Amino acid sequence: MEFSTQGERLKKIRKMLKMKQRELQDKNITRGFISMIESGRSTMSKETASAIAEKFNKRAKEIGINLNIDGKYLLMTPAEEAEYYCIQKLKEINNEEDLSKINELLEIAEKYQRKRVNALIDIKIGDIMYNANKYIDAILNYNKALELLMMYGFKEQIPYVYNMLGVCKMNITDYAEAIFYFDKAISFADETNDKSIRNKAIYNISLCYKHIGKYDVAIEYVEKFLKDCNKSDELINYIYASSIKANCFRAMGLLEKSIDVYKNLLNDVIDENSLAGLIYSNIGEIYADLNDYEKSLEYFDKAEKIRRSKDEKLLSHTLIEKANVLFKMGNIKKSISLMEEGISIANKNNDIEYFIMGNYRLADIYNQLNDREKVIHIYNKILEVAKNINSSKELLKVHIKLSILYLKDDNVDKCKNHLSEADKIISGSVDKIPEIHH
Repeated sequence: MEFSTQGERLKKIRKMLKMKQRELQDKNITRGFISMIESGRSTMSKETASAIAEKFNKRAKEIGINLNIDGKYLLMTPAEEAEYYCIQKLKEINNEEDLSKINELLEIAEKYQRKRVNALIDIKIGDIMYNANKYIDAILNYNKALELLMMYGFKEQIPYVYNMLGVCKMNITDYAEAIFYFDKAISFADETNDKSIRNKAIYNISLCYKHIGKYDVAIEYVEKFLKDCNKSDELINYIYASSIKANCFRAMGLLEKSIDVYKNLLNDVIDENSLAGLIYSNIGEIYADLNDYEKSLEYFDKAEKIRRSKDEKLLSHTLIEKANVLFKMGNIKKSISLMEEGISIANKNNDIEYFIMGNYRLADIYNQLNDREKVIHIYNKILEVAKNINSSKELLKVHIKLSILYLKDDNVDKCKNHLSEADKIISGSVDKIPEIHH
């Protein structure tokens, strides 16, 4: 595909709108000057380009064409127009089926040496992979984009890419790596004054610190987020951030304080809203911690009703937690049924955290029922997922659990195999520790 010089572009648009050169004249623009621009013997100033763009837009509106160009577009070099074209086309690419359209854009980027377009293509592929829950593929493409952005100094997109790398790492439960990326996102967002990405990264980093048990640090980041959060305009963000704080209180043993936060949040939501489902589910978990199982089920039932109709993606969380309560109450059959449904939904949505958690809880149930075959089958499912996401922590945990299980069965060979795999993981981790220089 070929792109136009200033003169070629001007002439092409003028003819499309059936305008004469004299119709572009004004006190500072002569017909002869228009002719010189179109023939490539002169160029336009910003003021001239803006004045001509205004005339083009006015004529386009008169004849029912939505043109909407500005002076900057008329001033573009062929390479700049190529970049503009690619950026507009990228907006039309929204899913995996559309990715075949990217080949044309890659060819244009190569021909006109537009490295920023290459980076934006990698970001777009990363976004599509992320939305398809293909986090490893997303990470690969975001890293390719980051390399180009850093190499050529395209700072504007760097905070976004770092934040998305962190989100992907968080979704595969690699919280330490995620924190690293969110820190970078905050740093570059401060540098580029990108307040939106800064706030997202602060929220995300608080979630990571909660997951690794650093509750005071998590609350500190939540408070930073809430300070800049306008509750009336950003109610969803306000409630999610407040939920992190409430869950930190719960993990710290401050259960009544946690319940108070959630019950206060209920005043801000409509009863059948998906946000109410989030709050009810969390209150159900806290009452389970307090061993008030009847009260716990009351809130889980409310959450399940809402999430089955309005929040299917997070329904797995409610079902897995509710199943845990039912098991403690002795309702084994219903507990297993709900746990399996929750795991299935988590698997469908590539919700790795709850897929692994649900399977461990299901394994615990079968362990208490002395069904070793089912326990081994479940652990092997977890093992496959841990391999796919390359999580040393989860691999180590499941290999140790399998080795203990085989040891109890006097299956020494399989016990040794899993201990050997665990040893390799530990040795690999030790190898990665950098030498301390004094």
